[in-house]
Amino acid sequence: MANCKGLYSTLPDDVLADFSKNGDENAFNELAIRYLNRIRFIARKYSAQGYEQNDFVQEGLMALLHACKTFDAHGGSSFGSFVSLIVERRFISIIRSSQSKKAVPDAALVQLDSLKENVTDLVPSPEEQLDYKEQLDQVLKRLNALLSPREYEVLMLFASGLSYGKISERLDISEKSVDNALQRARRKIGTSDMS
Repeated sequence: MANCKGLYSTLPDDVLADFSKNGDENAFNELAIRYLNRIRFIARKYSAQGYEQNDFVQEGLMALLHACKTFDAHGGSSFGSFVSLIVERRFISIIRSSQSKKAVPDAALVQLDSLKENVTDLVPSPEEQLDYKEQLDQVLKRLNALLSPREYEVLMLFASGLSYGKISERLDISEKSVDNALQRARRKIGTSDMS
């Protein structure tokens, strides 16, 4: 796939998931870019003691990695639906852990039930979670090495759920500069060999 790394943006999600399952980090990076907004949107609905929104986004990225490794294209559901389910279940697991004596909010359970997915317990084991965290840490280190400090900072703030306006306020730059930094980061990620 090394010769096709510039074409990742044209590949369907399930193909990228299959490449990622086989160790292609560029494929995972493309999926992370595609699903970052969805993960951020889902993360906004949850809160747990000791967790900030950025923590939920990082957990969501680990859930995306788990989804890549466990997705079955012949299972009948789309990759996008599968990712949403895995992310929601991971967040609910976090809430259950942080509030072990309290029930999960009914609203969260209704949303999962409405997906009507017949999926067994897909919450990764502690060993798998550690493995995913290590892989995510490696991806973040490579991103840090690949991107300029400004591009990396803007990308991480965007990943934590901040809007262009909030990022521009925090970094004291224009929203256009925020957009330019994100576009440069996306181009670098899409055209580099991060393996």
